[in-house]
Amino acid sequence: MLHPALRDTVLTLARRYDFEEGHSLQDERLALRLFDETARVGLHRLGQHAERTPVPEAQPNGTEEMLHFVQHDISVAGCSPRDILSSAAILHDIGYVEGYEQHHKTAFRLIMAEPIPGLSPHDQTLVAHVARYHRGGTPDPVKHPAFAALPVADRSLVEQLGAILRFADGLDRSHANAVADLRCALDGNRLIVTLLPGLDNANERWAGQKKARWFESVYGVRVILE
Repeated sequence: MLHPALRDTVLTLARRYDFEEGHSLQDERLALRLFDETARVGLHRLGQHAERTPVPEAQPNGTEEMLHFVQHDISVAGCSPRDILSSAAILHDIGYVEGYEQHHKTAFRLIMAEPIPGLSPHDQTLVAHVARYHRGGTPDPVKHPAFAALPVADRSLVEQLGAILRFADGLDRSHANAVADLRCALDGNRLIVTLLPGLDNANERWAGQKKARWFESVYGVRVILE
């Protein structure tokens, strides 16, 4: 969880834009659960970015290859990747203050508009990018100049955290806190995500599977929702 002082600052900013607090805090909770669970099963390491190379689910000889990791060191001044994710999840929908259309881009602009106490300029830029990619197109250095300007390691981190936030956002499709918790298990290149309590969450299952597509691409897994 964020340091209490920084969390208060981020929440104050979000409330200035009359954000939907219940949904945003649920997205934060689910995003952090996904972060922790995917770390636990080996999809990434805290303080490092692990990029998984996708491989076929089954090989011709009937065996499955191990999924490979390419480790990249990350230098995040002040905030951990988990803190960046937490802040972005709280702020991701503040763009609604100017309407639904392109609200992810509006959120990026509002987050970058002025210094946020407790966040270094570097951290603030990462938070803005992760929030921006919770919906819409995925990062494209050709079409998105701000993303292209990031160092390569930061681009990788934005993709990893942005994919988690987008997936988590789908798991609160109804904005009704239908998913109480989740657990992850890795079976070959299948990531089995068990939703708890698993009742009355048909919308979350549909949207979660749809919004997990980028996550699947980033992590080289196939998501199975149970």
